[in-house]
Amino acid sequence: MTSRPAEEMLPHQILEARERSGCAFVPVGPAFEWHSFHLPMGTDALVAEAVCRMVAERVGGIWLRPLSFGLDEWRPEDNLLEWGFKEEDRVFGMRFPDLPLVSEYCQAPEMRAAVKNRLDAIGGCGFRHAFLVNGHGGAGQMPTLEALAEECTTQQCQAHFVTTYRFNTVSHESLDVGGHAGLSETTWVMAFRPELVDLSRQPDGELSVRLAGILHDRPTIEARFNPRNAVRAIADDVRESVVSNFVEFVRSVAGL
Repeated sequence: MTSRPAEEMLPHQILEARERSGCAFVPVGPAFEWHSFHLPMGTDALVAEAVCRMVAERVGGIWLRPLSFGLDEWRPEDNLLEWGFKEEDRVFGMRFPDLPLVSEYCQAPEMRAAVKNRLDAIGGCGFRHAFLVNGHGGAGQMPTLEALAEECTTQQCQAHFVTTYRFNTVSHESLDVGGHAGLSETTWVMAFRPELVDLSRQPDGELSVRLAGILHDRPTIEARFNPRNAVRAIADDVRESVVSNFVEFVRSVAGL
């Protein structure tokens, strides 16, 4: 199976994939959002894209480049205080005041229009199943995409909304701690795009949530939860679990 995205495929190759499985995979997630100093800005989109590519290769479907859309919210005051911010600070998403780069977000109507266009095109091409694969956890992202999948489902093409992590069955402490850009998410990027992780960009020991741009349940991230502690073997297990279980899900709903 080709590992190229649909944008790089010739028409006859797309038609062959349509007849072979009838499945198309659409990753959604912001391609420019702060994920600390050791992960790429496009973490959410890149992980979703990699999952789409790997599953499409196994089932004989097509996959597309990510739709770069991410919703988020103004952080509640209790969260900001929990993370060590000042009472007067106002923070939207990962736009922390001390970080050197600004994250990109969108409004729900923008995302809805772009995703609907993509699903309409996939259905119009004769694909029978379209999988919206989300890699972003911002407020409003998942319910909006889930609603879109329901709205855009037709008799000819069924749209499915899934998150990347719903298919993981690997259990380990490192996967249960650390929020955005933390130990857990670092393991996920290591699972699907290991060449983009540079752990040397984080110092050893404790880290500041505010200065590193890594979410945690307190202002200081303990040394044991430093992303530098991510383990490649666990990441490999996560990748195989996610891809294998996602493939089984696709085969079940698509009757392959």
